[in-house]
Amino acid sequence: MRLFEPYGFDLLARVNPKIRESALDLATGIGEPAMSIARMVGPEGRVVGIDLSEQMVELATRIAKERRIPGLTFLAMDPEKLEFPDESFDIVTSRFGFHIFTHPETVAKEAHRVLRPRGRIGIVVWSTAEKATALNAVVAPMLEFAEPDETGYRPKPFELGGPGELTTLLADAGFVETQEERRTHTMAFKDEDEYLEILVEGTPLGRSIKGEDPSVQKKILAGTRANLRKWKSRKGIQIPCEGVIVTATK
Repeated sequence: MRLFEPYGFDLLARVNPKIRESALDLATGIGEPAMSIARMVGPEGRVVGIDLSEQMVELATRIAKERRIPGLTFLAMDPEKLEFPDESFDIVTSRFGFHIFTHPETVAKEAHRVLRPRGRIGIVVWSTAEKATALNAVVAPMLEFAEPDETGYRPKPFELGGPGELTTLLADAGFVETQEERRTHTMAFKDEDEYLEILVEGTPLGRSIKGEDPSVQKKILAGTRANLRKWKSRKGIQIPCEGVIVTATK
């Protein structure tokens, strides 16, 4: 997704994939940053992107094939139960995936297990609701009007965005040399409809909204549009959004 690309570039600049290295991308979605990493490690490297969604895996595989990117595989897999031997990868990445994991601490331990000694992990998550303004435009009305699902779960996109939260999680999983950096990028949309199409349709947030009663959906979308109008100008809608980039070493 193009709006997330700047955060992916920030992440890759910090984990710095090298020729012939191997990498694992968690919650890869449509295949980024896995595809970018594959280009950086070259055909002699190895990149695996995993996602719980078979649909996302199929889509990412098709896109990578169309772009003729070698050394890249996409698999449907549970990040809490990685199906790889110990010390299989030089790098583990995740771009906006950790906040959707049911047990992120378990995923962190699994990432530590499959990394080789001195392997690197790089993660991007959304900041706090106050700083990740673009995302909170839809999340705030969701939390106001939506009901938890049958398991009691509510979307928590800002769960790991507070200062030190993700670095502590990685340290508890055994990682060292943890570093945290906050980066703000401006997301631009033509209008409210484009925002909803890009950030809601086909995303976990969108699927959560569609699972609600039609009357609740209407309230959420109305609240989202009202929040977006605060950022509207002649140039469309431009909203700042802060992400948190955390890196660490095994």
